[in-house]
Amino acid sequence: MAQIKTKILIVDDEPIKRSVLTDGLGSAGYSVVAAADAIEAERELAKNAFDIVLTDLRMPGQDGLTFLRNLKKEQPEMAVIVMTAYGSVETAVEAMKLGAFDYLQKPFSTEELLLKLDKLLEYGKLRRENETLRLQLAKLPTESRIVAESTSMRAIFTQIHAIAKTDATVLIEGESGVGKEMIAREIHASSHRCAGPFVPVSCAALPAELIESELFGYEAGAFTGAGKRRLGRFELANGGSLFLDDIDDIPRELQVKLVRVLQERAFERVGGETAVQANVRLLASTKVSLAALVAAGKFREDLFYRINVIPLRIPPLRERREDIPPLVEHFLTQSCLKMNRGRIGMSPCGMARLKSHSWPGNVRELEHLVERMVALTPKDILDEGDIPDLSAAPDSSGAVVSVALEGLTHIDMTSILSDVEKRLVSWALDKANGNLAHAAELLGIPRSTLQYKTGKLVAAPKERTNQTVLSTDQRREAACDEYRLIG
Repeated sequence: MAQIKTKILIVDDEPIKRSVLTDGLGSAGYSVVAAADAIEAERELAKNAFDIVLTDLRMPGQDGLTFLRNLKKEQPEMAVIVMTAYGSVETAVEAMKLGAFDYLQKPFSTEELLLKLDKLLEYGKLRRENETLRLQLAKLPTESRIVAESTSMRAIFTQIHAIAKTDATVLIEGESGVGKEMIAREIHASSHRCAGPFVPVSCAALPAELIESELFGYEAGAFTGAGKRRLGRFELANGGSLFLDDIDDIPRELQVKLVRVLQERAFERVGGETAVQANVRLLASTKVSLAALVAAGKFREDLFYRINVIPLRIPPLRERREDIPPLVEHFLTQSCLKMNRGRIGMSPCGMARLKSHSWPGNVRELEHLVERMVALTPKDILDEGDIPDLSAAPDSSGAVVSVALEGLTHIDMTSILSDVEKRLVSWALDKANGNLAHAAELLGIPRSTLQYKTGKLVAAPKERTNQTVLSTDQRREAACDEYRLIG
């Protein structure tokens, strides 16, 4: 695939200068569009996406400083280099204060301009890397080393180090809480991309209306509220690895775009027309069987085959109980450090009780339990009596709903099932404080399914025919508001 060219807009009222700059930058590999004044430039900016604007400061009509001021108001992140023929330091300083990256004094050579552009592009690369690092630091766990001694997990480690040498897509399967993201981080850290960014995305936590713009970014003006260009996670992961957690929750209509990205290694930002290369390794995880979703028509078969290149199944904690003692020791050490406590141990009886539990919440449940014990118990050695009541934990073997059938001669099954569904959805939303992703996890269903059910349950009665219909942009704004509220 041909390399994507950096797109530059030249704004200068001198035809000869525009022609020289266009030819020189074009020969250097840039894509160039020229405008004779600020008004024409604004029309070009409204039609196309540019990476850099090169503008003169002295022009008839609207001057360069006014143009720069308006441009930065609309697109604050736009990189701008200004040109001045009068060597006015004051004007150049004013332009820098308004947000210009650098300035050039006319006359200048093409070589001088190319050096400025190289410097600007290097700065942009560093800025993107810093943004990615901030994203990584916000999500980075306190300890990235995987703690395990079981035979099954050692087999997983062997696979990790074998597949880390390739760029093949990996699908990590396992129940919630088994440590799928930590496995993905280990794959990245062991690969040749380890110096690049690791960008995790929780597909379950993002509203359907936001997933596309979060993954691919968007251009200024792509939708209501999009005041400036925003880079998506694919761009932030450039040169590294992108981890799509709970890929089973990605809406079906967006799955076709993922197929194209994996096939062509390129994508467009929302509202954009320029192809952006996707130099990333894709790692994905799922808490349910994607093969079953494909069979049910809820997941695209072509996407499944593209991400299921190397499948990794992470066994639940109940299948590797020999990992419980080292995990407990690890979490005890972590919790003591966080709470400024001295070393705390676990008695043999206490450890035996922990090993006998089924751990439906897996490693995450164990971690939270150990942290709770350290916080509530002043002792240096924890024993069986210090362990909270594990029987209160959810157990899939017990009955959740009971129905009294004695004495009945007729049952309205549809009404009963609807009522039970209503109660279960209400229970989950209450437990999750309104967070759809968490509520869906409590119910063991995809977030998209819960979103559909909640929409059906709160739908207005049919007689309210004069109900206002929201536009796509309004729905997107509402989803943004909801996402900000639930984090």
